[in-house]
Formats: sequence, C-alpha cells, structure tokens
Amino acid sequence: MKKAAYRVRFASDSKYQRSKADPSPPQTCSVVARRSPLACSSLSPTRDNKESRSKSKLGCKECKIRRVKCDETFPVCIRCQRRGSVCLSATPPVQWQAEMPWMVERPVLEPWVGFVNPNKRLLQYWLEKTSRMMALNPDDNPLSFPLIEHLLSTPSLLHAVQSISAGQENFFCQSSLELCLAERGLAMQSLQLEMKDPNNIKPSSLLTVFLLGISWTWTEDHPTSYGKEHILGAKALLEKMLVDEQKREDPLVQFILGWYIYWDMSCAFVAEPGDVSPLNILNISSSLQSMRSSYHPMIGFSAELLYLVACLGRHCRQVMQSGVRDLTLEGIFEEQLKNWKPDGDDKDLVYLSNAYRNHGLIMLYEICGEPTHNQHLGASLDDDLNASTDDPGHIIHALALESLQEMFQTPVDVPCFCYHSIPLLTAGSELRREDSQLRTEVINRFKALFSTTRLAINMWAISLLQDTWELRDIGIHVSWLDSLVSQDWTFTFA
Repeated sequence: MKKAAYRVRFASDSKYQRSKADPSPPQTCSVVARRSPLACSSLSPTRDNKESRSKSKLGCKECKIRRVKCDETFPVCIRCQRRGSVCLSATPPVQWQAEMPWMVERPVLEPWVGFVNPNKRLLQYWLEKTSRMMALNPDDNPLSFPLIEHLLSTPSLLHAVQSISAGQENFFCQSSLELCLAERGLAMQSLQLEMKDPNNIKPSSLLTVFLLGISWTWTEDHPTSYGKEHILGAKALLEKMLVDEQKREDPLVQFILGWYIYWDMSCAFVAEPGDVSPLNILNISSSLQSMRSSYHPMIGFSAELLYLVACLGRHCRQVMQSGVRDLTLEGIFEEQLKNWKPDGDDKDLVYLSNAYRNHGLIMLYEICGEPTHNQHLGASLDDDLNASTDDPGHIIHALALESLQEMFQTPVDVPCFCYHSIPLLTAGSELRREDSQLRTEVINRFKALFSTTRLAINMWAISLLQDTWELRDIGIHVSWLDSLVSQDWTFTFA
C-alpha cells in the first residue's frame, strides 16, 4: 500500500514571517527546513544596516525592568540565574519555516470533523514548545509531531493541546486565560461527542482526558485540588482499554499507561486515603517488568519504581491519618526501594531515577518512622554519613544531600529537568539551617522550573519549603507534607 504523504506547514501570520509559501512540490526527504526572513536578516548583504542593528525585543521582563541587556538565554537568562530572579522570558519567534511531507504508517481514516478550524499558531507552539516539558527526550516525544496523525481525526485532542498552549504562552496568568479556557471548553464539548459509547472510545480521545486532567490545576490561582475527578475518570477508561487485547497493544495505549503511572505517583502522597486506588488490571507486576526493559518517553525505565512509590504514598497518607503502621509492609517497601537500580547509561536520567528512589525512602522514614536498619545507600557520600546509629534524621539528611548533589549536576536546559520538582521538594525540605547555600540553590532551581514550565506550582513549592524550614529552624520538626496539610493545600506535579 502506498503511504500517504502529508504536508505540514506553519506559515505564520506574524510580522516575523512575511515570505509567501514556496509553490514548488514537496521534497522527497523527510524534513526540508528553510530560514525565515528574520533568521536570514543578519546574513543578507542587501539588508539595511539599521535593521541589523535594531534592538531585540525578546529580553526577559526582569532585565527590562532593571534596564540591563538580556542575553536572551532560554528559558532562564544568565543574569536571572546570577540574581536568583524569576525569569519571565518572551517566547522566541519561529526561526525556521518547515515543510514536512509527514509520512504515517497508517492512512488517516477519518477527515477533520471539528466545528472550529485548528489554530495554527497554538498548534505550532504545542509541537515545538509545550510538548517538550512532557518528554525526557525531544527526539522521542509522541506528544510532539507524531501526534499530528491523531489530531487530524480527534477534535477534542486538538483543542486540548491548543488550550494548554494558550495558557503556557502567558504563564497561565489569571488575567490572560480567556483563550485557554475557550479552547478547553471546545475540547470538552468535542469529547462528549467522541464518548457517546465509552466502551469504544479511541486511544486518542483517552489522551484528551489525560491532557485535560493534568492541566486542570494549571489554571487555578490557589493550590486547592489535584484533579481527583479527572484521574478517576482517566483510570476507569484506561482499565477498560487495557482489557481489550487489541487496544492494549496499541503503542499509544502503552504510552498512556506509563503516563498514568507517573500521574498516579504524583497524586499518591496528597490524595485522601482511599480516593485513588491502584490500577485494577491482571498481571500488573509482569506488565511493569516488561516496561522496565523498554524505554518510555515520559518515565524512561522507571515504571516499576514509580508504581512502587505510588503504593508507598498511599500507605504513608493512611498512616498520617490513622496513625496505624504496618511494619511488615514498610519493611517490604524499604527493601524494594534499596534494591532498585536504574537502567540506561544517560547520566541525567540515572540521577533522576536515584532522586525518585530517595524521595520514596525519605517519605517512608519521615512519615512512618525509623528505618529497619541504618545502612545508608549512597556510596558516593563520605563515610561519616554512614556511621550514625542513633539519629535516623542523619540518614534522611544524607539521602537528601545525595539527591541534591546529583540533581544539581543536571543543567536547567535539558528536557528531564522538568521532572525534578517532586524529588527536589522532598530533598530540599530536609535541609538544615546550616545548609543555607543549598537552600538558596533549591529555591533558584524551582524558579528555573517555573521559567521552564511556566506552572505556578513551582512557586507554591518555594512558599511551602520556606514555611517548612521556618518551623524546623525553631525546633518544630515537620515534613513538607505536614506543612501542606496544615495549610489545607493540595497540589500535584503531574
């Protein structure tokens, strides 16, 4: 069967791209990139010199206020990194105008059936910018250009990604959410039509449910919800799809399964006991083991670890509420976490996996009590950190230092940096008064995360950390989860 060729063009309406589309037929290669007039201006000798000397308008807001030149490093400029400021950078204009004969393995069976035509600017922003924060590697991201195949036949999915793009463009600012919420409404309206028969829902429509669910809290101005109804609905639909043998083998369904494991883990410590139960599917253990042998674009090789941390989170929240411990179960959690070793040879991903493993151990020791024995895991730390037999807090502090030492080696401009929030919060909350320099670095990292993802939860995490440190400095020992509950906050880094 001859493959269908699709030509995907993003001819911007902005002043930065005035050139007309090339009328020549598509090239046979997979990607043909052409510089836009803006990108070529410095190379063309016929351009007016005054234009080449014009000042850039892409500097961050902080540098403009201070009237200093911004180096425009994206997402955090050098000056903001040095100042420890929040970098509110302008979105760079598209430097390349791409013509892409998009080759899909399966022909598109359904024409566009949406009521509203796609917004090419928001769609391009999603494909090139927003989707990057949802993958460990931009070159292996099912939510970027490979998503086009599903966008053509699933209007709800198109409006969902356009809604998130519209919000992220403006840092999800409450005064600039009109377009974001309008697109969200269109996504929900389209989804209702696509779900007339929930038993026959398409995987691409389930992807819409996930996107609407995880972005629910991004538009809120206060941390009051983790999206309980959304995750429960997504879980029910995913379980139905996993029962279907044909759908279960769909690569998109396998991607969604790994995504759910991360989403579930991120909610486990903050959800009320009994709110969200584990996935109810047969042979979950064998499924997790098979996922560990294959790379997942969102969770790497850590499916088994994240599922374990999610189960631990539910137990810890139950202990917080009831005060009743299960020493046998806690011993199993501890042993499995200590025995878990990351796969792969990517240093940043190995550090990230270790940080999540330590996140689980720290929360286990903080909430459930002393460890069963005091053998520290980190061989990279000094021997004096392994010697304490009387102070369990010493082991927790050592685990926190190990996580921070490794995470701080990851540059802020690599994709996996967006996944640092959860272990950074847990490790950072364990820093002592004498760790003032590390505390400052943790805050700067959260500011960089806000500049990168544009999600307010990273700023709320700073406030939560400062409240936790303030109480600890006066002798009141609390975990970040204690502070969260005492303030009646609920948020998730999904």
